[in-house]
Amino acid sequence: MNSRLIPLIALVVVATDAALLVTGTIGPAVALALFLIVEIPLGALAVTGYVRRYRTHRARTETRREALRALAADDPYLRLAAAEARTVASLARWVSRRPDVPAGAVPIGYARGTLGMPIALAAAATIELVAVHLLVPWPVVRLVLDLLGIYGLLMVLGWLAGRIVRPHLLDRGVLTLRSGPHVCARIPLDAVADVRRERRLSPTNAEITGDDDRGGALVLPGPDGTNLSLTLSQPVAASVPDFGWRAPTLREVSVVRLHVDDPEAAVVAIRRGSVAHVSY
Repeated sequence: MNSRLIPLIALVVVATDAALLVTGTIGPAVALALFLIVEIPLGALAVTGYVRRYRTHRARTETRREALRALAADDPYLRLAAAEARTVASLARWVSRRPDVPAGAVPIGYARGTLGMPIALAAAATIELVAVHLLVPWPVVRLVLDLLGIYGLLMVLGWLAGRIVRPHLLDRGVLTLRSGPHVCARIPLDAVADVRRERRLSPTNAEITGDDDRGGALVLPGPDGTNLSLTLSQPVAASVPDFGWRAPTLREVSVVRLHVDDPEAAVVAIRRGSVAHVSY
């Protein structure tokens, strides 16, 4: 059996067991027996597979943290879990007012004007959660729907928080472009040939285009397009956010177009950082 199917099978077994128990199809004793007979062996197989793959990555990396990151990047379930953990961490940073900006780094915000839709979704999710809780008469079904609604609301709020607490960064001669917790590209400042204000109304979704005369273009827009453009003297690897379980696809880009809160200040900061880096 494919070891990567085992966690999925284990999850299906748990969900089926819970559904049968909730609906009264089986009793607690049968549910416990099913869990012990099926779920524990599957869990042991899944853990064994993860340990084996971790050791393989550990042999190729210098630290345990790097090995864990490599393991998560290699597994769709761990990628999804890591993406959701980063979303929750963004929400925690927002509530505690601790933006993800290292000491000495210059943040370049991009959240202004982009939060209307997620705020509307959060409001709709809240109204839906209250309505379901009041209208559904069955206690068990109501509890399940309430938990799902709370989970969905937390994910929307976490996505909203990620755009606020994780800005782009200028730090130690590198411009790090982010979309929430996802790092889209790390651009050495000495590779920035030109940076300027440039208004473009499309596209309005994050993507990497290949139709630019100078090579691929990384586009990180707001709802009304982009307002800053960078031309690179050498291509860099870039990616855009995808579904949490998918590994991001890296492509080389020579142009970057993005939306920032203050394009004029961003131009000055990038040019100043480039000059300081060259002088250094």
